[in-house]
Amino acid sequence: MSNLYLLLISLLTIFSTNVNVVILLDDNNLFHTNGTILIDDNPISKNVIYICGGLVGGSSYSSNCYKYDTHHGVWQSMHSMTTSRSYYGLVSFNNKLYALGGYNGLYLNSVETYDILNNTWTTMSSLRIISGFIDAAVFNGTIYVCGGKNNKYYKTCEYYAPDSDEWYIGTQMSTERDGLALVAHSDGFLYAIAGENSNGYLSTMERYDPKTLQWFGMGNMQQTRCRFGAASYMGKIYVCGGAGSGDGKTCETYDPKTNIWSPIASMTDKRLDFKLLVFDDILYAFGGSSNISTVEIYDYKSNQWFYTTSMPTKLNGYGVAVLTTP
Repeated sequence: MSNLYLLLISLLTIFSTNVNVVILLDDNNLFHTNGTILIDDNPISKNVIYICGGLVGGSSYSSNCYKYDTHHGVWQSMHSMTTSRSYYGLVSFNNKLYALGGYNGLYLNSVETYDILNNTWTTMSSLRIISGFIDAAVFNGTIYVCGGKNNKYYKTCEYYAPDSDEWYIGTQMSTERDGLALVAHSDGFLYAIAGENSNGYLSTMERYDPKTLQWFGMGNMQQTRCRFGAASYMGKIYVCGGAGSGDGKTCETYDPKTNIWSPIASMTDKRLDFKLLVFDDILYAFGGSSNISTVEIYDYKSNQWFYTTSMPTKLNGYGVAVLTTP
């Protein structure tokens, strides 16, 4: 953070009776103001967070999209998707957004992509399976979509061939899962985590080995979770919130080196049908179906969550991904 920027903040602290600023710098260049974290705006990242679709206020299916400037705490509307969708997959692949399947009163298998250069959404080849409550991840150079439901629970996975714009059925998971989290981790494996099936909420996890093309069971979480947030962060897998045996605020981390889950600090707000996202080495939690628009950031050094700028609307069941601006 620049010395000039620190000076300006200090002057605000000294001379304003209406501004109370406390600066706590760490290696991520975060600073805290009245319990809220903002991000140092030097240097400015070319990466931008995009949030699309979901349920507005828990009741209206949306095709709206927003982008978030973390450095200035500003949300901006962008071009809407062609189809309203919730409980779907949204990933960034080849610097385009891919919106995959989902549910909007009907289960979907449609796919569309957003091109940041021309600000348009384009319909692509549909998924093989019509389902919602899926998850998607970019892994091993392509897109994977797994799980979900449509009158039954699925353990299927399919993957994308971008050169031919086709979807192929891959090795299925060992367990049916809807409301799961699919996480591509830095150890070279794809993790399918928890969710729900006819047996109820799950705590089980399995991972996919691209060399053997097989799924293998791994250590169970300490709590059951469905429709929760998950992300690969700081060499571990983080999961938070969701429906299940927790209170919707609890978080835990998985260490692939030890195959053990460990609890960490709970989020401030209860969150269901939301996403965790790592952006510029910071972990974010957005909104959720406890009818909130708040956004929290996790400080791993202090093991605490802090609020940052809220979303422009109460939103859950959305998709979130990062694109690089030209």
